[in-house]
Amino acid sequence: MIAGFILDWIGSLVPTLIGLIIAFILAIFVLRTLVHLCCSNKNRVRSSDDSSVTVDCAVFLLCSRPMNRFVALNCNCPCYIPRPRLRFLVRLALLLFAILLRVLAIILYATSKTNTASKATLAFACAFSIIFPLSSISLDFYQYRVWWHYRPSCDTLPRSTLSKKHIRYIPYHLVGNNRNDMHMGNKPCDTMSPDVKCQNRNLEHLIIFHLDDYKPQERWGLLPPSEAANYVGFHRTKAEFAISIAHSDFRPSMTPPQMLGFGVYFARSIEHTKGKARNAGALICAEIRMGRVKQITVNQIDTVRNSKAWWKNYDTVYYNHENDDRDEFCIKDPAQILRWVIVVDEENDTKVGEYRLDTEFEDTWCGCI
Repeated sequence: MIAGFILDWIGSLVPTLIGLIIAFILAIFVLRTLVHLCCSNKNRVRSSDDSSVTVDCAVFLLCSRPMNRFVALNCNCPCYIPRPRLRFLVRLALLLFAILLRVLAIILYATSKTNTASKATLAFACAFSIIFPLSSISLDFYQYRVWWHYRPSCDTLPRSTLSKKHIRYIPYHLVGNNRNDMHMGNKPCDTMSPDVKCQNRNLEHLIIFHLDDYKPQERWGLLPPSEAANYVGFHRTKAEFAISIAHSDFRPSMTPPQMLGFGVYFARSIEHTKGKARNAGALICAEIRMGRVKQITVNQIDTVRNSKAWWKNYDTVYYNHENDDRDEFCIKDPAQILRWVIVVDEENDTKVGEYRLDTEFEDTWCGCI
């Protein structure tokens, strides 16, 4: 019986903390009442009807977000800012551990050799209490789903029509330029090991952990054959066009002028989409199958300009600019695009602010509460 009680208590740390907070609030009100009854008006700094301090203290303990996180054992560590999935998994492990302890406590209560009616009551109460961690798991899953299945406010089309190539939307506040060199776990990937080239080609990683000027791969012509088949490119367009792409596919640009001919254009980095794109409002990071590639320099641009003649023998035109940061390439067929992630700019997406996703960590205390 005692062992079951100990396991039950360990698995009930959150209710214990809530009980302590409530007891502390009650103690404040009791002390205030005693002070009111025992002290004369001459000794009071405030008037007898001034309860602002007591009320403010109670409101703080009950409504403060840091205090609520502390009571719920819900850490606000900076490493969770770009990793909401990790936060969900840690919370899930904690709650499942609490449920496991309660299940063990139920077994110990039910099999106790003590012949009292209390063991059945304790076993039933412990079993009933499992509802609460299960409810917490459901709430955490909902919060995680808001992030993982995030959709910008400008996307009002049915989710069922999303393209199979569409991995996900990424909220604009998670992009790499918002990482912080001073926060452990929230640094951009570039600063973690500047002497080592990041080998991670995951599209979400490239958007979330790398700065705008980062180029995931070397100039295409310098890549070994084993790495040249697929290439990462960045495409900037209007928000409404990006939503249309998410629910269908890219469409080749067929209206002159087109420097590299007709097709779909990509740059090597986010930064260098800004000077090339004719529209703005959303960013797309995509993985492209390059196929047969025609490499050109500035002197050869006129051989492909405003033309699709190269489509017959090539799948891609890759422009080797004098400054390799400004390289770009054009593909003839959207079928070459294997997958993508999309970031809609703040001006076209109000949901981040509505859900307060961008301010969730602003009131953090002591680095993690």
